[in-house]
Amino acid sequence: MKKIIAFATLLTLCLGLLVGCVGGDGVTTFNQKDVAAKDLLGLGVDWGVYEDVNKLSSDSEARVLSAVNRLNPRLVRCMTNLDWLAYDLDDKGNDDPSDDEWKYDFDNKYMYSTCKILDWCQENAVKVAFGVWNVIGNANAEVDVWKMIPNSTSDIRWAKMIADLLEYLVKIKGYDCIKWFVNTNEPNYVGNVGSSKNAYNTFEKWSAGVRNVRAALDGVGLDGIAIVGGDVTAGGTGFSEYLLGIADGMTDVVDNYGVHLYVSNHPLDTGTFYNQLTESVDALRQKDSKVCNDHRVIIWESGLLDGKNAVLDSNGYIANFSYGIRMTDFTLQSLLAGASGICYWDLDDAMHFMYTENGATAKEWGMFSTLATASALKQEIRPWFHSSTLLTNLLLPGNTVYSTADYSETFRALATVSADGKSGGIVAVNRGVTDVEKTFRVQAPIESDGKLYVYVFNEKNLRLGQDGYVVPNAVIDGDLNQNVKLTLPANSAVFVSTYAL
Repeated sequence: MKKIIAFATLLTLCLGLLVGCVGGDGVTTFNQKDVAAKDLLGLGVDWGVYEDVNKLSSDSEARVLSAVNRLNPRLVRCMTNLDWLAYDLDDKGNDDPSDDEWKYDFDNKYMYSTCKILDWCQENAVKVAFGVWNVIGNANAEVDVWKMIPNSTSDIRWAKMIADLLEYLVKIKGYDCIKWFVNTNEPNYVGNVGSSKNAYNTFEKWSAGVRNVRAALDGVGLDGIAIVGGDVTAGGTGFSEYLLGIADGMTDVVDNYGVHLYVSNHPLDTGTFYNQLTESVDALRQKDSKVCNDHRVIIWESGLLDGKNAVLDSNGYIANFSYGIRMTDFTLQSLLAGASGICYWDLDDAMHFMYTENGATAKEWGMFSTLATASALKQEIRPWFHSSTLLTNLLLPGNTVYSTADYSETFRALATVSADGKSGGIVAVNRGVTDVEKTFRVQAPIESDGKLYVYVFNEKNLRLGQDGYVVPNAVIDGDLNQNVKLTLPANSAVFVSTYAL
């Protein structure tokens, strides 16, 4: 292990970042006993099946793959619709769904999009949570041909369709990157009866559907695919009855506690979101002692509420640097509270649309847009892509995340060390209005080569290379096991890594 007692030089960068080694009191120390998350699953993104590839530009695919290669997500949540794949229902003229028959179209633009995403995940050893948005049927239609909506996923045909689809993808197409199945999106979100397919759902229906799917998957030899527990929307902070119900009696059939968290600025900016999420995790732990160990808490969708346009299902703030700073803060607080993995909502505006009287309008939540009709501004990679890239490339699967007692309304930080102890880093946010000096030290041994890569994320200091992707602000001599002093610019996120992110 190489130890460097002092830097060869003391750098004061033009961006106002001071890097050096100091001793004495007031060190922000990440002790080995202060483990927030062990054997991390990693970070990723919601990269769903494209609703209409015909709306993409000719170079969309190449642009998406270039960005995803740089983002390097380790988790992907990929959702599709059975409405796009199943057709020609024959109900045999009776009300018994057990003898119904139907056909599949696995050779259309939706499956093309599915396979393009799964190809990349397979080639890059990415773990995929693959799911279906909801049951077949249109809640607004005068005639609901399938009549699945009132029963939700407890409809016995649902389990048969899921087993058929996953058997095709895993056994025929060979996508063993699929590790989980998502048994509908946000089953606890009821919306308005008559407009939302989930309006008729209950925990009892959902849990019955999960057990049916588990049996159907086992029946076709897909016992290796786990099921996401819940995938519920938690209204920003608290966990719903679904997750508590899972803790009470479903841990034998689901793999994790899956939740969607969209958070307002105030609890993030003040650091109180961490307290709220910790309380929710503790409530689960009271029912299930294996929470955060064998039974992980995974945030399968995440984003910010402020700036949301409910009519267009878009967020007007995604082009601002503040979105990236807050999502970095969200990641810090979530991991410190016990989350094992996080997927960001979402990758590309071109995936999803709102269908209005004036035509299809993209849901603008993405890190970028590859729509052929998008303006040049909207097609640009947005700032929070770069902060997400730094996070996904530093907080890798298998890493241990360490906390520190140094946590305040304006400052929080974590350290991460790889399972083999050969790499690691620090993520810190200064949410205050003035620059602050901090001295950091990681107690867990890191066998680095004596170089530290420093990145500063804010509107003034972010550095991009000629390819348009983030590069370090500085590469310095240093050792995270020794004291590292940083001046953190106001309202910024700072990343320090033993390797280039």
